[in-house]
Amino acid sequence: MDFPDPGDTAIKTFRGCFNKMTAQGITYSQIREALVNHKIELVLTAHPTQAQRRSNLKKHECISQLLKVNDTRDSLTPGEQEELRAKIQALQWSCWRTNAVRRNRPTAEGEARNGMLVIEDAVWTAVPEHYRRIDRCLKHRGMPALPYDASVIKMSTWMGGDRDGNPNVTATTTREVSALLRWRIAELYYAEVDALLFDLSMTGDTSEELQQELKTLSSMWSTPGSNGDKVCRPDTRCGVHLNFHNGVAADEPYRRLLMSVRRRLFRTKKSMESLYLGKPVDKDFESEVYQSMEELARPLEIMYRSLVATGDEVLAHGRLLDLIRRVRTFGISLACLDIRQESDRHREVMDAIVQYLGLGSYSAWTEQQKCDWLLQEIQSRRPLLPPDMPMSEIVQEVIDTFCTIADLPPEAVGAYCISMSRATSDILAVCLLQKIGGVKQFMRISPLFETRDDLQAAPSVIDSLLSIPWYKDHVKGKQEVMLGYSDSVKDAGKFASTWALHVAMEKLVEVGARHGVEITFFHGRGGTISRGGGPPHLTLLNQPAGSITRHLRLTVQGEMIQQHFMNPEVAEHTMERYAVAVLEHILTPPPLPCAEYRAAMEELADLSAEDYQTTVFRSPGDQFVKYFHAATPSAELAQMNIGSRPAKRRNYGGIDTLRAIPWIFAWTQTRLLLPVWLGNGHALDKFITGGKLELLQSMYANWPFFKSMLDLIDIELGKADEHIAAHYDSKICDDALKPLGQDLRNRLAQATTSVLQVKREKEVLSTEPSTKLAIGMRRPYLDATHVIQAEVLQRLRKAGEHISEELADAMIVSIQGIAAGMQNTG
Repeated sequence: MDFPDPGDTAIKTFRGCFNKMTAQGITYSQIREALVNHKIELVLTAHPTQAQRRSNLKKHECISQLLKVNDTRDSLTPGEQEELRAKIQALQWSCWRTNAVRRNRPTAEGEARNGMLVIEDAVWTAVPEHYRRIDRCLKHRGMPALPYDASVIKMSTWMGGDRDGNPNVTATTTREVSALLRWRIAELYYAEVDALLFDLSMTGDTSEELQQELKTLSSMWSTPGSNGDKVCRPDTRCGVHLNFHNGVAADEPYRRLLMSVRRRLFRTKKSMESLYLGKPVDKDFESEVYQSMEELARPLEIMYRSLVATGDEVLAHGRLLDLIRRVRTFGISLACLDIRQESDRHREVMDAIVQYLGLGSYSAWTEQQKCDWLLQEIQSRRPLLPPDMPMSEIVQEVIDTFCTIADLPPEAVGAYCISMSRATSDILAVCLLQKIGGVKQFMRISPLFETRDDLQAAPSVIDSLLSIPWYKDHVKGKQEVMLGYSDSVKDAGKFASTWALHVAMEKLVEVGARHGVEITFFHGRGGTISRGGGPPHLTLLNQPAGSITRHLRLTVQGEMIQQHFMNPEVAEHTMERYAVAVLEHILTPPPLPCAEYRAAMEELADLSAEDYQTTVFRSPGDQFVKYFHAATPSAELAQMNIGSRPAKRRNYGGIDTLRAIPWIFAWTQTRLLLPVWLGNGHALDKFITGGKLELLQSMYANWPFFKSMLDLIDIELGKADEHIAAHYDSKICDDALKPLGQDLRNRLAQATTSVLQVKREKEVLSTEPSTKLAIGMRRPYLDATHVIQAEVLQRLRKAGEHISEELADAMIVSIQGIAAGMQNTG
């Protein structure tokens, strides 16, 4: 039996994907194999781009859910209808009476708690349904469902682990957040096991495997003691103490096994509670704390196989299978905790150690000298760090972080991301620091290449790294590489960044193949198209063929967390969209471009980067920098209290040290949206006036990479408005800066015209009618808010230091309103 294709909609579905692929000659067996082997890992980050308060966002979602119920009010009794109206009114009143302005900057731990709530409220419920959707699509096409132990979705987080430029994230923060994540997942599992104790009350036949497991558990008990209580003996097989709860009948085998799981979950959550509060963990409890996913999954999967073997398959495929799949998704932590730190911090530690040991200056060594020394110390059996070595606060904090990592179960942590990675020694330094910290099972290391120059150098860095025998043996055939979309755009513009990322991935795949190592790409995407965001079916077309073989890892940042995981239904659609995009890329990879297309794109990237960098970084008398701060609310964004980290990595410097988020956030507020088009329009216009329009149109028609890039830019151009940007100039810019503003608006118009010529369209968003409709509906409210914000900005700047709280609040509320209307910030 088959189903009609739902069409090429923005929200892709498994059903539509299956039909599209089979029409291209892909068999259902190939589709199932790809589904079984693929994995999507979504990494929640605390990037400060959510302008709205979570309190109000949650209330809005509750109102939305109640309005759904209201749509079916004809089936409700009069009393139920009245109660429903009262609930909606109460929530509305609560929203109106809640201050939209954050008075305090969130702590790093507070950000982590918010991320945990999103997972608990939406992802926890959505995960089993995601698996069931895949199973139903396979079943309707005569294919077996996914294996019960399949793992196709995973949640990770940077919240509590991302210390890149954020001094508020410390080793203590990481330890507390890890304990919180493990505490909450134990609570959730405990509740599910409690429910299973009700479901699996049956007696009778069981599998021999389950009977043997029960015998093993029973053998852990000695004869009753003098007071009649049974004495628990250590389990020499797994090193834990287990017992059966009083009141479980001997002929209820599933309940007996579930009781042992529940006991360990109880002791795990109590131990994590103690760790979080800084109290000593009960020694009797400590030995029973779950340290790995397999420990928890094993008894559940034994019960599943037993139920299937004895004809109780309907029970196996209910709550028990849902719990198994949750365990395979979340493991022993609600989200796997990544650690991120800047490479300069690691170099500071190496410098301090080398200088203390009298070996010279680490920073003055050549790259080869650094690598040789690092490898020697990594493989040495003697300790490197003297116990009495004096340390600066920064060095001490880095060492403390690695000592904290050593105390965490390996499965509770994910990747160690090194921002601003530039050399092989940056990766080896983290290996040595893990050894110094006492980490027994090293975290995998994910070097992050961010700027255009670093992306171009990435293949040679990874090639050099994998050429080291010790390191190649250490990674066991797998290497993760993180790609930075935000800083590369801020550094060189959209065309140059997108092409640099594409070429880097192509070459990194070749490097991996040459060394027999699978390269997994970790995409550091933001919410806006300027930072690598956009619809999955478009953004993944930017990936070269072969760059996604099985595992896709990407960040979900700021306001995108709410948009992706607003409720379980939205979370299910998010998972489905990414899975479908990955499936299409694996089974129907985009075609390779011809030499002519590649040469043209290389030239476009160079032209674009030159124009962008000349404008942003080399303007006479820093006119551009002055215009940026004058024409946008860049300074006022710092008052938003939307994140725990500073707007800059360093307390000095100009736009080069400004983070990508406030850079894009500021241009979004004025609707100029400069980062996504500056340089691109110039490059396209050069080609068009040079008689190469047909070549560009051919590239758009036949090269998915180029098409998706222009389509994404088109979406942002549809949100831009030169008249709104001009209004800001008229209200808050000095006369000396207004010509530059006019020039930029002219270039925006040029970019729009050029993109439309290449696409053979008359107006923007012609290929995205739903987006065009949504923007059109919000535009009247947005335009009015822009006018208010420009007036407030003018008054703020005239007031100088004597700013009233009401005026400051008006500014913040206007920023929130524009962010909501634009559906993103930075």
